[in-house]
Amino acid sequence: MSKNRKKENTSRFLGNFTFRDGESVVGELQLKGPDTLLKLHSDQPLNVTDVSCINGVAYSGEALTLIDCNSPGMGHISSRPKGTQYHAKVFPHYVTVGQFHLNQDQPSINTIEFTTTDIATLFYDFDAFGSVIDASSIIDAALQEPRQNRPIETGPLPLVQYFTGKDCIAEVHTEIGTISVHHRPSSSIGDPTGVFIKNHIVVSIRPNQPVHFDDAIERMYATANFLSVAAGRAQGVDHVRIITTDIVDDIPQSLSVHPSYRWKAFDKTELHEPHPGDVPLDPILRPAEFSMVLSDWVSRHDSWRIARSRYLGCLRKANSYDPDRLVAAANMFDILPGDAVPLNAELTEELAATRDTCVEMFRKHSVGIERNAALSALGRLGHPSLPKKVKHRVAVVESKLGDKFADLQFVASVAIKCRNFFVHGNSGDIQYDSVEPLIPFLTDALEFIFATSDFIDAGWDARHWNSKAHSWGHSFSRFRSEYEMGLAELRRATDSS
Repeated sequence: MSKNRKKENTSRFLGNFTFRDGESVVGELQLKGPDTLLKLHSDQPLNVTDVSCINGVAYSGEALTLIDCNSPGMGHISSRPKGTQYHAKVFPHYVTVGQFHLNQDQPSINTIEFTTTDIATLFYDFDAFGSVIDASSIIDAALQEPRQNRPIETGPLPLVQYFTGKDCIAEVHTEIGTISVHHRPSSSIGDPTGVFIKNHIVVSIRPNQPVHFDDAIERMYATANFLSVAAGRAQGVDHVRIITTDIVDDIPQSLSVHPSYRWKAFDKTELHEPHPGDVPLDPILRPAEFSMVLSDWVSRHDSWRIARSRYLGCLRKANSYDPDRLVAAANMFDILPGDAVPLNAELTEELAATRDTCVEMFRKHSVGIERNAALSALGRLGHPSLPKKVKHRVAVVESKLGDKFADLQFVASVAIKCRNFFVHGNSGDIQYDSVEPLIPFLTDALEFIFATSDFIDAGWDARHWNSKAHSWGHSFSRFRSEYEMGLAELRRATDSS
């Protein structure tokens, strides 16, 4: 059974739950996001501390699988009439609901589907649905079949609504499987109250072969990360469903998935809502470019994952800026893989010998902060520094967008100096007090450089995007519109320091 509460949907299931050696106990499961909780009750001790997966069957018939469970342990209440009653609370990270239990130890997932906050904007298939306002010429053809059963009169202003029937919007073959996007329309047959066609769009990932549950979830979040960059703001993930290898009556069986810590859309302001004309990729009018960028971006995700997750963390802060966000934006570049930054510089034999001698001398000293710092600095000789890494990524952006973003290297260098001030207390040749009001602009610059250079590496035609007029419907276009003013203010601030 389920109850709908204001502001949130809460599902409540009562039933029997099996968590150890086939033993079944009565429990109550409430799905409430991070407050999801299973409450168990029994007249026998409950050993729940070492159980990672719990199966349950609700009295209403649903099969419930609680995955990656944690529990603080068991409690008990003693009374004379009832004796000792045991109870336990269990927090699952994921719950699947359907007609069967999921075996998370088996690679049984063929497909995972989900929606995101701005999916309809990212895949703006404008012509898939529509209305024929002057339908006089086609209304008779539309009524031909029902008129075989009864007479139907038409009037002077017939209206016909349609869906073209092409449900697949995009399909891209990637290393994690085939990623496709589909229309899922629903409609009414019509009555005196009217008729409707409603649609929602889903993303589907079909691996090349069945995968484990954790693997499917990881692929979903990797794709949602890409869609967040494409939308210019962090995406919420909803309506997760897995399709398994089980088939009944030639129909693949599916389960709905309820993450306790699902991705939410933190930035809900209309100001940051993406616009189809501003987003960097157009899978409808430029499908080849979209396919190339998505495929390449996914192929590099394993090595870029940590850096991209830091970028996503910055996006989640939306219009909130502070020193921590600037530091995080700068440090994204420090954790990029080796093939995304300059190569290590080869030291001369003389310099390498001097380094080795210094290392031996410092190692003779007792362990301490200064001795360890010196050894660390010597170990970094020849490796690209953070300023060099950022400069390298700026060059990627300048190769496509240099005409529009003049002196981007200068902006990035000031941003790194501010980062050094927050981390080391030294801002180099700039006066931090003078540039402090421009921290949001400098933060946006680092985030812009990171994301656009990543997309450019993947094959994004940044010149084509830049040749178009844009409004504020994407983080890229907002930064572009503010860049000249921000650059002028930064020059004034640094000239006066």
